[in-house]
Amino acid sequence: MSDKLDVRIITPARIVFKREAESVILPGTAGEMEILPGHVAIFSTIKAGQITIRDGQKKAIFACGAGLLEVSGNDVTLLVDSAEGTAEIDPEEARKMIEEAEDKLKDIESLDEETRFAFETRLAAAKARIDVFERTSNESSPEEGFSTFVEPIKPEEKKE
Repeated sequence: MSDKLDVRIITPARIVFKREAESVILPGTAGEMEILPGHVAIFSTIKAGQITIRDGQKKAIFACGAGLLEVSGNDVTLLVDSAEGTAEIDPEEARKMIEEAEDKLKDIESLDEETRFAFETRLAAAKARIDVFERTSNESSPEEGFSTFVEPIKPEEKKE
């Protein structure tokens, strides 16, 4: 049995992270969970929050949107709406998103369940961005954790 996980974080636009690691801590919808080598197979939803990936003394922290987790053997795949490391986070934009979502949620009685859920998820993702930025902006170089960073595919570059 391998002592490493093969971890992938994938958004609709790109592969954010693809590397071996010793553990992954993520925000499951039923609570925070940690995935270690040899973890039981699992398919689960995750909520907006922080993903921490550790490999020895190194760690990569990402703010993520809601999504899905699949663990099979030592393969860990996270399919999320969004995922950003410190270098990609614009704290001012995140603060604007928080303000907008909180403003919309003030009239919670007038919102249908789907709209309320969308704004609550957006609020949680924006708060995670701010938290990750504040926790990590002084810790390490902004590129850490992006060993296989892939630029988004531009529409004209997509292959038919």
